[in-house]
Amino acid sequence: MRPAVTEGKMIRINREGYISIALGGILAILVMLCFGEFFQVLFQNWTKNEQRSYGLFISPLVAYLVWMRRERLRTALLSWWAPGFVIAGMACGLQILASRSGTLLLSGMAFVAMMMGITGFVWGLDVLKICGGPLALQVLMVPLPSYIVGQVTWHLQSMASSASGRILDLMGVPVIQDGNLLRLPNYVLEVKQACSGSNSVLSLVALAFIIGLSSSDTWWRRAFLVLAAPVLAIAANVVRIVGTGLIARQWGNLAANESLHLAWGIAVFLLGLLGLVGINSLLRKRCELA
Repeated sequence: MRPAVTEGKMIRINREGYISIALGGILAILVMLCFGEFFQVLFQNWTKNEQRSYGLFISPLVAYLVWMRRERLRTALLSWWAPGFVIAGMACGLQILASRSGTLLLSGMAFVAMMMGITGFVWGLDVLKICGGPLALQVLMVPLPSYIVGQVTWHLQSMASSASGRILDLMGVPVIQDGNLLRLPNYVLEVKQACSGSNSVLSLVALAFIIGLSSSDTWWRRAFLVLAAPVLAIAANVVRIVGTGLIARQWGNLAANESLHLAWGIAVFLLGLLGLVGINSLLRKRCELA
């Protein structure tokens, strides 16, 4: 069922088209009423916290991924999908629950469900199947709850400290691990939250989703990339800590230089990104040979 009929150079909107436009407008108003406050809080998080500023780029990336599917969208069957309206209504209810509990992540899930429901209802199930992946990616713009971040960070700190201490020991560097402290003969190296790799994990997982959605049509390749992202982030971060330990062993306080830490941070991110690109290329070649 198409909402418009084209005759020559004139476009006449039929009855179904008017109904579709009206319902689309109603749903758009519902989105603004339900999620206005949510986006205000979210924007404050993005602009006031550097670690969460990546959320500003998620929506443009989603739009780009949808644009990349434009050829498939042109040939998609346009029709109403009634369950989409039900999904949108349930998303409104979920958002009410989220706003009362003050849980941003729950609001993010409700927003994704709302967008999927609207897409399916107004344009049909075929369009939803094409755009579902990019739309789901929008949940990454919502920061994780602080208690989850704290738990993840603590475990990553412990893993990175243990792995780095063992590698330094294997390299012949005298080191004693004391929790998140690596005690060298001439320097005490502390694995802080910024060195835990938690920021790299979140960034690389988001990039894994984007790379998978933009370059792969098979679900297992996308899943493999997403699962590989945390491993790459942790491995790259261990390289950072070990490298800092070697510098500390040789030159002492030079390891505390802020410019060096910044350079290590950039290097760790690029190393993880190159790992993702390399894994994606290997998977693509494997599929071509199969």
